[in-house]
Amino acid sequence: MTVPEDTACVDFSNGQEEAERQIKQICTRLLTGWADLETSDMQVSRISGGISNLLVKVDPPAPLPAVAVKVFGDKTELLIDRDAEKRLLIKLNAAGFGAPVVGLFNNGRIEKFLTAKTLTPEEMSDPRFVPHIARRLRAFHDLRINAAAVVADCHPTTSSTAPNLNIPGSQFSSMGPSDGCSGLVSEPPSQWDAIFSWLAMAEGLSFAHDPAKQAAYDKVNFRTMRTELKTLREMCSRVGSPRVLCHNDLLSGNILVVQPEGPAPNRQSTSDEVSVAAGSGAAFQSSGCDGLGAAGPVDKGVTAAGTTSAVQAVDEQVLAGGELQFIDFEYSCYGPRGFDWGNHFNEYAGFDCVYDRFPTPVQQKFFFRNYLKPGELEQLAKEHIPMQESRSETITLAALEEAVLERLVAEACVFALASHAYWGVWSFIQARYSPIDFDYLEYSQMRWAEYYRRKDEFFALVDRLFPPSH
Repeated sequence: MTVPEDTACVDFSNGQEEAERQIKQICTRLLTGWADLETSDMQVSRISGGISNLLVKVDPPAPLPAVAVKVFGDKTELLIDRDAEKRLLIKLNAAGFGAPVVGLFNNGRIEKFLTAKTLTPEEMSDPRFVPHIARRLRAFHDLRINAAAVVADCHPTTSSTAPNLNIPGSQFSSMGPSDGCSGLVSEPPSQWDAIFSWLAMAEGLSFAHDPAKQAAYDKVNFRTMRTELKTLREMCSRVGSPRVLCHNDLLSGNILVVQPEGPAPNRQSTSDEVSVAAGSGAAFQSSGCDGLGAAGPVDKGVTAAGTTSAVQAVDEQVLAGGELQFIDFEYSCYGPRGFDWGNHFNEYAGFDCVYDRFPTPVQQKFFFRNYLKPGELEQLAKEHIPMQESRSETITLAALEEAVLERLVAEACVFALASHAYWGVWSFIQARYSPIDFDYLEYSQMRWAEYYRRKDEFFALVDRLFPPSH
């Protein structure tokens, strides 16, 4: 699929009105049927964003369709390779993920405008939505995108001046073992490469312009952090998490229910339903708990056996004829699937970062029963039988399935720690360069505090279910 491109760059230096005029002009150059429009013929309305980032809806005269235009935030290139992102987005579009990209320009893109509802934090963990999310995530993980066609160079590169890090693991430069690029590197990069690359950058930061930030930064012991990360990486390696294409930022704000075009029969709109564009999270959207996206409380009534008949009946209607869609793939890469699970479960913490909302083993097993394909749990259970041969008692199939699910829980939990580390290190770079008025250093402390609060519990889980080989 060929998407028209323009070399223009939307410039905010002359104010919002001028930036919106430039957006209109870009639309006339890129979009079919827009060439003869005057800027006065188009209406621009804000979806989200601030002075340094912008997401708007552009309405042309009927019958031309509206579009969403996203202008990337200042300095986001520190963490995101935008060229690689656009290439991946086009491939994901072809696979049915994300809003269709209809135009590209130097510091942004134009997408088809979708009428959709962003999930609330409560809905993301609601057992009526969980099966849809789990199955959609499995479909995403099953994608086999040739990353070699997305990024020409598989090797991470860094700039001595730092603004464009080309960090693998956050910028799609990592490869799956069967994507045709594995021969270029002995071990395809993943989220770990992002963490350690960001850590190297974080160690060299200076906050001389902000004494308060500098004082907080000076308290960070990066040597201890690096040692801890190596220990964590070794513990994560023991669970043998398969490498898949990971989203890496699956919070509630990145999950939409897209409504079909045209009026839905027997359906009334609700006050919390709005028209949004896929990708409507702020350009600086972080991994939850910072007011930019998160998850909410979970339903304590879910059982490991699956949905009840009542929930199943509601489950068929919960999307109201719409389609569940994931958005915002800036941090996607090939890596351990457990990272996506653990990161998603961390987002149950909600906007207030109440990490006690992390799903219980029973709730996680409900997710996994829906993530696994029909018959897959039974197959995995039967493969688990040789591991039980040394035990004298007879093991039922149900017990073996439960054992498989317990191992998946352990995989998710240990990678939940990796998720805390990932965003904890990420926050240092945001603290230095993001124009958003948010205390990223405090956020990093919060993520690391939760890491250490759950570390012993989750490490013990891995030790019990994945004992070290001798």
